[in-house]
Amino acid sequence: MNDKKVAILAIVAVLAAAGAMLSSRLSRNYTPPKVTIFPLIEGLDIDRIQTIVIGAKSADGPIHLDRSDKAFTVREKDGYPASVSKVNSLISDCLDIRITSDALITSNPANHAQIGVTEDTARWHVEFLGADQKLITGLLVSESKTEGEQSRPVSAVRLMKSPNVYRLADEPYISTRAMDYIDAQILQAEREKILRVSVTDPNQRTYTLTAQPDSSDLVLDPLPEGKQIRQANAKTTFSALTYLRADDVSAASKLPDLKFSNTYVCEVKNYLVYTVRLAEQDGKYYIRLSARYTGPEPQVQQEAESEEKLREREALFLARDTAESFTAKHDGWVYIIPSYKAQEMIRPLQDLIEDKPAAPAASEVPAADKSASEKPAESAG
Repeated sequence: MNDKKVAILAIVAVLAAAGAMLSSRLSRNYTPPKVTIFPLIEGLDIDRIQTIVIGAKSADGPIHLDRSDKAFTVREKDGYPASVSKVNSLISDCLDIRITSDALITSNPANHAQIGVTEDTARWHVEFLGADQKLITGLLVSESKTEGEQSRPVSAVRLMKSPNVYRLADEPYISTRAMDYIDAQILQAEREKILRVSVTDPNQRTYTLTAQPDSSDLVLDPLPEGKQIRQANAKTTFSALTYLRADDVSAASKLPDLKFSNTYVCEVKNYLVYTVRLAEQDGKYYIRLSARYTGPEPQVQQEAESEEKLREREALFLARDTAESFTAKHDGWVYIIPSYKAQEMIRPLQDLIEDKPAAPAASEVPAADKSASEKPAESAG
């Protein structure tokens, strides 16, 4: 190797060493860009919200939750009271959306429709409107898509007043069904507190099922001669109100032609009686609800009483107040309930009875039993 080649190799080695040293120093001094996390919606005054609009590309139309005093009602269900917990959950889910500073997709409005963050293209959107029905804030979320292999789906999100679109990895679940913002469970009577149930058909024929103190079996009245109660059917009819939910609700004034010709009356402890009137039309079952207190008028405490007496008095006040508030809440409303539940409540008498087992014929009595019965009685000493 000549001197010239040796010199070149020496220069290359020096440069490589210098490059390695520089790279090492840069790596030690390198600070990655700081990623911040911030809420998508900031500074929302919940008390200013007068209407919440929930829309979806797949829904027939938007849902409107309108403020009434301190609570909300569902406009699409004739102003039926919305569930406080479900409305609060909706607001919290929107306020809990977090965005990272490196998640910006675009700030160009021309890209919004293609990404799916306009009112016409978004998977769903939520708007918070003020007293003048003007937009306070709102958000639009696109359909979710999978990015890369073995990657979880992500969506895009945008505030309605902002051109910025962000990648959203953890989107909340936003329901776009009006009934999902209503308490579907409309009645729950504890099974052990039910005393009796009476069912009346359109011909005004009534039967009654009564609980027995020390047995899960029921007593049926009337019980035709030669029949016995079918306990399995009786028990499902008896306990129909232990869980009663509504599939839909409407103002009673919108359904004036319904004939509520069946009645289900459930009496529970502490003189509280629930009445359910039922109608059937086009394969759907409709009900109206009320309650009444049938006990003595609770008296205000006049003198010192035992704890037991105080508890009895409180139970009477509670039963009376429950009946009044229950009737006030459901007055003016008609509910659609599941068909199976309605059929349990209007079960005809013939489905609650069956023939008694026939007594064995004389020829079927075992020989030992026959000889014992035919043996003459011993005379007294």
